[in-house]
Amino acid sequence: MLKSNVVLLLAATLALGGCDVTGSDGGLGAGTLTRAYSSTKSAIGLSSESAAAAVTNAAFGGLIGAKLGASLNDEDRRLAYEAQIVALDRGAPGAPVPWRNPASGRYGNIVAGPAYEQKGAQCRGFSHTITVNGDLKTARGTACRSPEGAWAAAG
Repeated sequence: MLKSNVVLLLAATLALGGCDVTGSDGGLGAGTLTRAYSSTKSAIGLSSESAAAAVTNAAFGGLIGAKLGASLNDEDRRLAYEAQIVALDRGAPGAPVPWRNPASGRYGNIVAGPAYEQKGAQCRGFSHTITVNGDLKTARGTACRSPEGAWAAAG
């Protein structure tokens, strides 16, 4: 399973590499994501759901993670990512930042740890817990802020 998750992330990253994923309004470009989704799906024979999760997660800097991202639809992932950015940007260490998608019934929260510096970058550990059909899933990770200000998953 871990190997397939790595393949998913690698394929999505390669599909998005060199792409400008911002639209004219500064948001994610739908055309770019559609092309990356199609490329990723056909390149390694993924199901539509798995390819969509990989591409969306790669576009969101890998913060949601393959473990959780595969259980979420695009709107869930968007809401989870927005909450994750709030938690990383200005969440108090240990304070949960919730998100909820009333349409799907899925919800979760992100708890960021204290900020610290690593190789000149601001980083924070975090845990992200989601509930899908009553099933609780948790992933932990570290995110670091790039010099441009964007958060991305750290090794």
